[in-house]
Amino acid sequence: MNSSQHQVSEQAAYWFALLLDGSESEEDRRQFAQWVDQDPAHAKAFFEIERLWNGSSSLDLASSRHIGRRAMLGGTVASVLLAVGWGVSRYHPLADIRTQTGQRREISIPGLRGRGIVASNSLLSFVVEGGISGVEIHRGEAWFESDAGNQDFFVRAGNGKAVSNGGTFDVAAYEDGVTTIAETNPLVVEIGGRRHPVLPGNALTYNASGVTAAAHPVDVQSALAWRQGQLIFMGEPLAHVAKVLERWQPSKIVVMGDALRQRPVTLVVDLDRSRDVVPVLARVLHVDVTRFTDYLTVIREV
Repeated sequence: MNSSQHQVSEQAAYWFALLLDGSESEEDRRQFAQWVDQDPAHAKAFFEIERLWNGSSSLDLASSRHIGRRAMLGGTVASVLLAVGWGVSRYHPLADIRTQTGQRREISIPGLRGRGIVASNSLLSFVVEGGISGVEIHRGEAWFESDAGNQDFFVRAGNGKAVSNGGTFDVAAYEDGVTTIAETNPLVVEIGGRRHPVLPGNALTYNASGVTAAAHPVDVQSALAWRQGQLIFMGEPLAHVAKVLERWQPSKIVVMGDALRQRPVTLVVDLDRSRDVVPVLARVLHVDVTRFTDYLTVIREV
């Protein structure tokens, strides 16, 4: 990234952070509209940050040479709403378990001799189907342990259900899908009327369209290290690392540039110090890290 591109990126991130924070004045909005109209590259840089924040290109305005102030403010309002929705739990009035950002919590399960450990920023409900006790994960991740042979136990997430007859397993349900890991005993994952066996040491991933990754071996110790207060990444793309870190801290992390998002990272994170991780990445990967607000951190090439 040359100095001119870096400067535009810096300015775009500044404006995005200011509007995201909601502390802008009428004069700030006027100056923002002027800045957008100065150069098509300004709008493009701003909407690139908006796209990365939202996870998809929700606004296709960057191709316009002159973007009206009302349209721009509409876009920023959408971004502010995204910020509020991202920082506040989706409303599930019947949720029995809620964890805060950065929190890990051990729970007992009614009607079952077992326990669970719930990850950061998660929402769960206790449910019963056909006389069988279970848990529904509205969002987040949890690890479960139940006595073998005692009775079946299930965890519903998204459009699927993991059924266990004892042992330990993990279910993570986020926007991009649900991943179930069988740790010590086999599982059956039911999706759309079909049953998918998952052997110990294997994981299966699905979304609303069906299975996206059939049962395959995983490094269970690394994948479930969060229970012991660690996150372990072995050659994972920086974009994936950023996405996982976001689950354990309040700041949204935006990684600029496809090459940087794909850069492999090997890292062990202490969850009690997760806010210190991004500055460490800056030194290890020789990248530029700027924290604009408590809600927005941008990582770019130097």
